Parts: sequence; C-alpha cells; structure tokens
Amino acid sequence: MGKILVVDDEVNLRELLRGTLKMKGFEVITVPTAEQAFEHIYAQQFDLILLDINLAQDSGISVLKKIREHQSKVPVVIYSGLMTDEKEREARAAGANEVLSKSLGIPQIADRIVKIVNAKERLFQEPSSRKEKLILLVDDEAAIRMVLRKFLESKGYKVQEAENGEKAVEIAQAQKFSAVLLDMNMPGIDGLETLQRLLKIDPQLGVLMVTADQDDEKVKKALELGAYGYALKPFDFLYLELILVSKLLIAQSS
Repeated sequence: MGKILVVDDEVNLRELLRGTLKMKGFEVITVPTAEQAFEHIYAQQFDLILLDINLAQDSGISVLKKIREHQSKVPVVIYSGLMTDEKEREARAAGANEVLSKSLGIPQIADRIVKIVNAKERLFQEPSSRKEKLILLVDDEAAIRMVLRKFLESKGYKVQEAENGEKAVEIAQAQKFSAVLLDMNMPGIDGLETLQRLLKIDPQLGVLMVTADQDDEKVKKALELGAYGYALKPFDFLYLELILVSKLLIAQSS
C-alpha cells in the first residue's frame, strides 16, 4: 500500500505500530529520533510520516516545520498521549494533515492511516479542483447556520441547511453530501441520534460534531459512533478550515 515512517521514542509503541501497519500491507520504517528520521526523509520518499509530538530531544512541532521545508506534499500525522485543542491548532498550523490521540489505540490509528494514505492526492489539491464540495449544516440556531454558510461558501463549498436532526436525515436520504457539520445539542433527536441515522444512510460520510461545551463523554460517544471529529463554539475559523481540508477529505476516503 505504500511506505510509512514512524518517529517515536517509545520502542514498544513503535514496534506495535510496525507490526499492525505491516499487516495492513505497508512497508514500515521506525526511528526514535528526529535526526534518524531526517536521514530517511532526505534519502527516500514516504507515503506518510507518523510523528510523536513529544520526542525525547525534540519538539514534534519543530520537526514537522522542518519536514515541511523539504517535503510539502507528504501527509504528516502528529499524535500524542495527551492531545489538547491548543496542541492540535499548533500542529495543524505547522502543516499536520491529521492530529490523533494515542488513546485511540493502535488498530484505530492504523485504520486512520489507511484512510489518510488513500486520500493523499486529494489532501494537497487546490479547493477549486476538489469534487468534495457539498456540505450539510445541521444546527437549530439560524444565526450559527448563517455564519457557517458564509464561511464555507467563501471557501468554495456549496451548502445546504437543516434546522434539526429529522430534517437533516430527510435531506440526506435524497442527496449525497461530502460532509456534515452537526450540532451536538438540538431539540428533537439530538446530535448523537442524528449521527447514527446519517451514517446508516452513508457509512462513508465525514461528520464533524459541533458543540458549545466540551462534554468529554458525549464527544467520546460521538467518535465511537463514527464521527470524525468535533469543533467548539465559538468557532476558530482558521482551525475549522484546516480540519475541513483534512478530516473531512480523509473521512471520505475508502
């Protein structure tokens, strides 16, 4: 399927990832330091680089920035044992295509890597050349939908709106969407129930949950049910743009 470089100073984790990714069909090289990573990066091409955010002697963010100086179009995934919103924003601003928590588990990380490698050509396309353009906004607040619509349309996406989960399901049954931005808390069927119904209609749909308060249990449940991520209100639009470019394209990959 391709060649992957894993950069992590935890030897047990490196070997677990090596074994799991090899079972997925990848050629895998693992190294514990940034210095060794760059020896390989300068010598050969990789289909993906998986990079720990906290290396023993280097910051993963600094390493990522240096990677981007030399290879602008290789997918780079940053991962961490303790991922925060601030760390994720910093990693994406530095050029990460995806940011994962190690708490996902090795099989889930490997599954995400498969999706990212499958999406790698699309990840670096200009927005005007992408086919993934139709997004469904689901939120009971008209003002939120208006703000999101204006933002998304300014980025070249086409947008449809639904004011509740029932309407979203009805629309999704009649039309195929590239992605859904779905409010977690709505009257009627809530975001979690709506998520399940939408994924029954299209299991490959990229769904990004939107929430005003970071309810860890609800967020965890949404991810378990198949959501690809979440964004907090009020929106950081730079962050939202970055995750639309990466998460939702990746989620659409077979």
